[in-house]
Amino acid sequence: MVHRMAQGISMRNKIGHVLLLAIIFLIAPSHSAAMTISAREYVPMGEFKLTAFCPCSSCSENYSYNTASGKTAKEKRTIAVDPDVIAYGTQVLIGDNVYIAEDCGGGIKGDHIDIFFDSHESIEKFEVKYCNVYIIRGDWEQ
Repeated sequence: MVHRMAQGISMRNKIGHVLLLAIIFLIAPSHSAAMTISAREYVPMGEFKLTAFCPCSSCSENYSYNTASGKTAKEKRTIAVDPDVIAYGTQVLIGDNVYIAEDCGGGIKGDHIDIFFDSHESIEKFEVKYCNVYIIRGDWEQ
């Protein structure tokens, strides 16, 4: 009888392990499947005024490439935002470009974003625009 009880317990354990492995297999997809499944959410923030700035002293208030978040400003990545509206480190979709909120400025309040360019010539070509802006939540590659 003891032998039969021991057999029953071991059989139950085997069945339990098989079920557990089946559940793990169904719930935890492979690494490549996880990359496919992961999603991004685009949260509309509304229409923002877009302006431009560069590292020159008149544009950057003598901060040059230094940003309020501690990052070094980089063209095609850095934007200045009102941190009460968009937090530092937030990924922001503007048109077809993804930027990172890394800076603020004295004139950047509310629904206003300043896009960083490396040269003053570039910002002179940039015209003030109004554009719908989206915050990106979820997986994103920089």
